[in-house]
Amino acid sequence: MVSWERLAAQSNGLYAEQDYQQAAYRLMMEQVIYAGDRGSRVPYEMVTRHLAAFRDVFEQFGMIITHNPHHGYVVAIPRHAFGARMRLEETRLALLLRRVYDDRINAVDIVDGEAFVTLEELEQLYKGLLGRQLPDRAETRELVRSLKRNGMAREIESEDDQPFQIAIRPAITDILGETALLQLAAYGVGVDDTEEGTGDEAA
Repeated sequence: MVSWERLAAQSNGLYAEQDYQQAAYRLMMEQVIYAGDRGSRVPYEMVTRHLAAFRDVFEQFGMIITHNPHHGYVVAIPRHAFGARMRLEETRLALLLRRVYDDRINAVDIVDGEAFVTLEELEQLYKGLLGRQLPDRAETRELVRSLKRNGMAREIESEDDQPFQIAIRPAITDILGETALLQLAAYGVGVDDTEEGTGDEAA
């Protein structure tokens, strides 16, 4: 069994027991920790330096920790389900952004592991691939912020009063891996979807 107290002692006073607990809790709640994000360097280093210990802890919850040193993040993936349940619109956007990310990788159009898409491009993709209108900007912004909590995307404010852009983050390929995509496909997210009521959920 992992002892946070023992790990703290091995750090020679650099970290306390609660620091390891907080790092584990953060990864559990946020699912992804990016080294380059504000306030994330320390928990990222704690997890990666003691990866085996953190993996043992998360294994008890049926989760796998993956470390991507190239793009500088750690991500916790449930073995048996696609994390928390997502609303249908969130799922649509997540799947579409995963598609865009794959396309950008194939085109070698990635900057520091992230792919970028404008609202105009996203609007065209919604029409072309989903056969529906992109939600209004306020709702789209909220959808992006919900995906940010899972480490999949973030919004970037544009200058000169232009619409914001969306940065698709590299962990989306882990969170929406092959298993998750198959699970989500079982919900029939696609052109013929309808939303009856406000309680539709997709994963």
